[in-house]
Amino acid sequence: MSLLYLLSILGSTFCMGLVDHRWRLFLFARPRRALVVVAVGVGYFLVWDLVAIALEIYRRGESAAMTGIEVAPELPLEELFFITFLCYVTMVLHGLFGMLLRRSPAERPEVQHGKVAR
Repeated sequence: MSLLYLLSILGSTFCMGLVDHRWRLFLFARPRRALVVVAVGVGYFLVWDLVAIALEIYRRGESAAMTGIEVAPELPLEELFFITFLCYVTMVLHGLFGMLLRRSPAERPEVQHGKVAR
C-alpha cells in the first residue's frame, strides 16, 4: 500500500488552490457557487465511472503507487480525489481564460515574433 498517487493528487489540488486564491479565479471568487459546480461535476463523473464499471468498460488498474483501497468494487479511493481535481482545475482554467479575455487591450502584452514586448 502506497500513498504516492493520492499525495500527488492532493499536492496538485493544493497548488491549484494557491493559484485560485492568488487571482480569485473560482473557489475564492464565489465559494458557494463553486462548491455546487464542483459537486455536480464530481457527481456526474462518478456516475459515469460507475456505469462504465457496471458495463465492464473500466477496471481498477494495478499500481504500486496506489493505496489499494476501494470505495466500491473496481473504484479506487484515488479516483474520487482525481475527479475532484479534474473538476477544480477545469473551473480554475475557465476563470483564468475569462479573466484574460476581459482585460482591456491596453492591459494585454504585445506579442512580436513569438516574444512578449512590454
